[in-house]
Amino acid sequence: MKRILNISLMMALVTGTFILVSFADRIHHAQRLKTFTIDILNSSDDALITEKELRDLIEEEFGRIEGAMITTVNLDRLEEMVRDNPYIAACEVYRTIGGDLRMLATVRSPLVRVMNDSGQQYFIDRTGFMVPVTNSHPSHVVVASGNISERLVMLDRKEKPLSSLPDSSVLRQIYPVAMMISKDSFLESFIDQIYVNEKKELELVPKIGTHEIIFGTAENAAEKLENLKTFYQKVMNKLDWNTYKTINLKYTNQVICLKKSL
Repeated sequence: MKRILNISLMMALVTGTFILVSFADRIHHAQRLKTFTIDILNSSDDALITEKELRDLIEEEFGRIEGAMITTVNLDRLEEMVRDNPYIAACEVYRTIGGDLRMLATVRSPLVRVMNDSGQQYFIDRTGFMVPVTNSHPSHVVVASGNISERLVMLDRKEKPLSSLPDSSVLRQIYPVAMMISKDSFLESFIDQIYVNEKKELELVPKIGTHEIIFGTAENAAEKLENLKTFYQKVMNKLDWNTYKTINLKYTNQVICLKKSL
């Protein structure tokens, strides 16, 4: 008798638990998303996509998120769609206990605008990825041009890392130099372009003066740029900016200048 009673109690508990779970599941499925928040973790003036633009793209695909039934928003598909955007570096979506949906996103910021020898343009972002140019955000960054053959091909809609290119790629020479220039407010205000000559060596084009800055390869780039900065501040500051034809930084601990002929 006691055993039968225990079995009956056990069955009642199982049945009750099942009913409660089913009830909770029905409540969950009937729940609507209260808010949808997009947090851009590295928002900046030169970001290639804004929070509003990202929200518009999502609503074009999924409709309005706020007020939607929880079961109608496929989080995996939402994350995949956002990650497929070449201007998004990373994305995570999750629901809160309170019924809100939150997205954390990292966006791409341009470092240099590349103009290759066939006329194609694209950006290299600050993390070393090649991404297409967007007309919505005309970023004012250093331009790289000249003998650059590398193209941006995005058949799979994925941005391309520079690490996927061979070591001999000139883009892998341009990237560290552009990064160092961008981190120095003085040099950033003076350097307008990075030009790749016929020897696949780099030349810098200043915003002031008509001189040519022969840089060479990216080897010892930090030392070369520091030498250039010192030369500008201590020598060029006292001269006519058009005094020299070339400023050569290729050689270790030297700045070799060639004056213009009279």
